[in-house]
Amino acid sequence: MIKKEFYKMVLVTIPMVLNPVFNMLFMILVARKLDVIEYGYFAYSIALISLLVGFSDLGLRDFFLSKVGLNKNYAKTNVLLFLSSVVFVLILFFQYIFWISDDNELIFIFSSLIAEGYALGVLHKVIYYKYQSSNMLPYFSKLDAFFKIVPILVKGITFILTGKLIFSLFLGAIFWLVLYSIWLFRIENINILTVGAIDGFKKIKILCVDWREWSIFTISFISFFLYFGADKLIVQAVMGTEQLAVYSAAMAFMAIGQIVVGVIWSLYMPRLSRGENLWSFKFFILLLTGLGLLVFGGYQILSYWIYSYIYPDTYAYGSYVLSLASVYFLFRFPNVVLEIFYIVDGNYPKFVKMRVLFGILAILLCYLLLPLIGIIGAALALVVAEFLLMIGSLLGRRKVSC
Repeated sequence: MIKKEFYKMVLVTIPMVLNPVFNMLFMILVARKLDVIEYGYFAYSIALISLLVGFSDLGLRDFFLSKVGLNKNYAKTNVLLFLSSVVFVLILFFQYIFWISDDNELIFIFSSLIAEGYALGVLHKVIYYKYQSSNMLPYFSKLDAFFKIVPILVKGITFILTGKLIFSLFLGAIFWLVLYSIWLFRIENINILTVGAIDGFKKIKILCVDWREWSIFTISFISFFLYFGADKLIVQAVMGTEQLAVYSAAMAFMAIGQIVVGVIWSLYMPRLSRGENLWSFKFFILLLTGLGLLVFGGYQILSYWIYSYIYPDTYAYGSYVLSLASVYFLFRFPNVVLEIFYIVDGNYPKFVKMRVLFGILAILLCYLLLPLIGIIGAALALVVAEFLLMIGSLLGRRKVSC
């Protein structure tokens, strides 16, 4: 059984890793060709787009796939598409008002990424939900590999040939949008996706009234952002664009490990919450702890023996940031198991409360440590918050035998 599940995990992981890997390679290319300030603008724009991608669905996709969400008649692709689109536009509006400065270069870089953000934050999630709800995630992952490689190659090759960052980003973003739009309309009837129908609006109305059921997933997403996303915005605010560039260069590698965590969540949260008997809690924790150790070891090798060959000397300090930040995975892998079993136990609100608490702590630590020890303080805040979340989660389940 372990061999079969491992095969599924690898099959799903490879295409999901392609996006952060190719994006990371593109960011390295940009860092080597542009000065550190320009790269800082680019990194800041990426952080804002990641916020759009992460929160556009308010966690509804995961709720629709959970044991409770499966029984809701509004758990449909057209509802997810419409609400995600509305939330995307609202967040985008507030970003332009509060987080985008009057610097023209920053505005142009950020604007060139909007189409990519919509493709990944809305269209991709709807397609993902369509396949996952039919228990076809491995098949989806095979197709997704192609759809993710093409736009990144387009912007990478364009940047190499022209040296124009904004044009390259815009062209790649258009490819993202067109490809995922075609894919969505191929697998779902356009009439079903049209939310102008009376039935579609009825479902959305019921969903809004039923907000207490799914809001816990929204809060969970927000709390996760507090200590794995807000850090870049805080570094920008406290330390400036140049230090953000160094910090983002290092943290770009962390996205690969995060994808592995995301794969585990995507594969096992829906199945375990539906009552499938895969393996025990203790065995799952042991297995994921071992995987966390392997990932941590890989990041240490990368930090001390490979990092200096990848980035220019300006970014050298990032190797220490990455080395410390990767300690996070020693706690993150067990935590994803704990989070899944809190859902299985029906105690997910308890887990989310802890995540919010330690997320706020991470932000406070980040603000306190950055002026004292520099950008490595943001990495330390991340690690401390995840460690405390693991301890709190384990103590919270100490009386549960499974």
